[in-house]
Amino acid sequence: MFAGLIAIFVIAFLYLRPPEGALSDAEYVAMAKATPQGQLFFDKYDAPCEVTRVWTVQVNCDYLPAGASATEKFRVHIDPRTNTIIEVEAQFTP
Repeated sequence: MFAGLIAIFVIAFLYLRPPEGALSDAEYVAMAKATPQGQLFFDKYDAPCEVTRVWTVQVNCDYLPAGASATEKFRVHIDPRTNTIIEVEAQFTP
């Protein structure tokens, strides 16, 4: 029973680790900026981006303009195994 449990954890660890061909943070940010929403966002804002790697790669480029009360949001979720964009979240005034 204990050996089976260890085997499950080892298999899960091997499956969930980042792939060998993972891209750099700069490459993930470039993918996000190349989306149609990203082009609109970066035409208006010069926001820094943060790359977070958990189950997916998330590129966060949130920006709070001076004098504004709401944050302008641009986020992209990327599958690190295939390097394809899963979802784009955009909440900003173009």
